[in-house]
Amino acid sequence: MEHNCPHCGADLPADASFCPHCAQSIRTRKAAAVPSHLWRKGLKWVLLLVILAAAAAAGWGLLHDSPTGLPAGETTAVVFQEDEDGMVTVTPEYLEEFFPTLIAIDFGTTSKSSDNIDDYLVDSYQMARLVSSRGTESAVGERGMYSAGNDSNNRVSLLIFDSSTHLMGYFIGSPTSLGDGKWQMDVVNCDYDFTHLYEAELAAFEGNWEDDFSTYISPEEIPSSGAVWFLNGYNTGQGPVLRKDDAQIYSLWHTLHSPELERQCQEMERLEEFLPKEGRWRCYLLLDQDYNLLGYTMLDHQGNGG
Repeated sequence: MEHNCPHCGADLPADASFCPHCAQSIRTRKAAAVPSHLWRKGLKWVLLLVILAAAAAAGWGLLHDSPTGLPAGETTAVVFQEDEDGMVTVTPEYLEEFFPTLIAIDFGTTSKSSDNIDDYLVDSYQMARLVSSRGTESAVGERGMYSAGNDSNNRVSLLIFDSSTHLMGYFIGSPTSLGDGKWQMDVVNCDYDFTHLYEAELAAFEGNWEDDFSTYISPEEIPSSGAVWFLNGYNTGQGPVLRKDDAQIYSLWHTLHSPELERQCQEMERLEEFLPKEGRWRCYLLLDQDYNLLGYTMLDHQGNGG
């Protein structure tokens, strides 16, 4: 029986496995079957890679799309009325109508845009009172206000406490204008115990604050001190001597060691704009042009020292 090469058509010897003329193989090759145990092993690796890729994608989404530290909860709409000067005043007495168990509030404008509630808590007067008093006092009776009529884009932070270290509600953002001088804040109801945060702040504060307040600069020495910038404290000083339990010490210490130091500093030329109200004394940290601490001073409402 004639046998020809399927590639070039040449006659082939009997039982030939390749063509002596074109050197092409004339045997039909079959794909080797992969053993089932090897196929299953390969499938496991593919599935593992798919799972890892999905987990990485989910993790990236959580980091970039979802808040990581603002407690969730239902909201309570609270409406405030601005006065004839365009000022909105927030008081604990008014908020008690919506949150009967509150004991204290913290309210004011904020430049932060963090999605972590701890960042607002460490900046609060409540935290300053807790740390400075070593946990014996809180911001009971405090209130706040902001100029809604002049700047409707003000970002504010409202924190509502029902115990010293328990946050029961908050609003962070820009209030919504309802017209006729009415502004609405949708307060998030939450259940957040920040005892751990207070204890961490207290531990860090106790070991460091005295070094930052070791050098006193009298008002007469300020012009020759080399001060270019200052940080201003609260209206909580009761005399020219800075008390160890004064809440403004923590506030100044926290700002001095925060990554936002430069943004919080004011030019020395503006010092008179930040003098305390009559009958109070305010503490100021003085810094050189490179934001290095020079010392502190205490001033009354006229800019005088003790």
